Amino acid sequence: MDSYRFYLVSRIWYAICWSSMITVNLVFMVQVAGLDPLQMVLVGTVLEASVFLFEVPTGVVADVVSRRLSVIIGYAIMGAGFGMILIWPSFEMILLSQVVWGFGYTFTSGAYAAWLTSEIGVAKANAAFLRGSQLGHLTAFFGYLIAVALAHVSLALPIAFGSLGLIALSAAMLLFMQETNFRPAADQERYSWGAVSTTFKAGVAEIGGRPVLWLMFLITMVYGAFSEGIDRLFTPFLIEGFTFPDLGPLQPVTWWGIIAACSSLFGYAATTVARRRVRLEDGRTLTRALGFCLLSVALLVLLLANLQGFVLVLACYWLIGALRSAYGPLMTAWLNRLLPEASRATLFSMFGQADALGQTFGGPVIGALAKTVSIAFALSVSAVSLLPTWPLFNRLGRDLGSDAQAAAKTSG
Repeated sequence: MDSYRFYLVSRIWYAICWSSMITVNLVFMVQVAGLDPLQMVLVGTVLEASVFLFEVPTGVVADVVSRRLSVIIGYAIMGAGFGMILIWPSFEMILLSQVVWGFGYTFTSGAYAAWLTSEIGVAKANAAFLRGSQLGHLTAFFGYLIAVALAHVSLALPIAFGSLGLIALSAAMLLFMQETNFRPAADQERYSWGAVSTTFKAGVAEIGGRPVLWLMFLITMVYGAFSEGIDRLFTPFLIEGFTFPDLGPLQPVTWWGIIAACSSLFGYAATTVARRRVRLEDGRTLTRALGFCLLSVALLVLLLANLQGFVLVLACYWLIGALRSAYGPLMTAWLNRLLPEASRATLFSMFGQADALGQTFGGPVIGALAKTVSIAFALSVSAVSLLPTWPLFNRLGRDLGSDAQAAAKTSG
């Protein structure tokens, strides 16, 4: 299987496994493990702190040793980490599982995008990111169906299915994933601190020497600080603040499948529009699209936090998810145009670290506000914190012209 098709197939299977787990993951934490809103956010903080600590070292390893190997290791560890919460459903074990999951994630963050770009080129890889996201949203339906069916037996079963599925994906990658264009460091340098240090310093110099990358680094930190609120607090916000409509013979957990399935539909629609309307080769068009996504997300979260109707809240949540679904691959495409091949995985990891840093510091603040004031107030604060990204994107659009020559050189 060629690398483009392999990437799409792996994204489809990952979407099925991931959607199976996350449909009931947070519900499991609230109803089985008994976590309160602050603990829910602290779980995310521990996860992102782990990502922050491991992101760059594992990214450098991918650039020095093998991006393929890094991805294979990552998915195996992620699957094991998610399954750990089933061993002992307590706050302490969930925290430990997030450390393991975060460690595994950092092996894939940056490395997978860098691997694909090396194999098929920047332009085709950028199109694959959007196509993979589009197909992932579409096929996630199967994961939601699996999750709802298994959750009627036990909330633990969908999580078990997804975690084992990720381990199986790692095994499939070991057999079928090829790496033909990557050139690792020489054998005598591959495992030396010198090779790691050189690659890391090149990444730091690249961001420090290019204002557009530094601005996007700052935007990524702000977005990370915002995201903990909606990611961790929406489930308890819905459980504690609203009465779920009766579904007759179906158990209430079915609602989480419905919510996730509709999120998938909205995400598919958003990525389809982005794939058709946004010119990936035009940096300024990409920048405007990214700025529009985050401004709209901020306003919708502010609206969601202050609505009363169950259906209206869900509609806002689905629109927020759709915009974020488009933002992710567009952001990857934006970065991919400007990052040099030699340190691409490292630089992707640095941006992942910026996101994790924002979540690590923003999460506890939002969690404390949710516990001491209200979840709605905490969501409102997180929405307001995202608004400064709009002037930053405007500045980024102006600065991008001065960086056009460097971007063209990198793409060529």
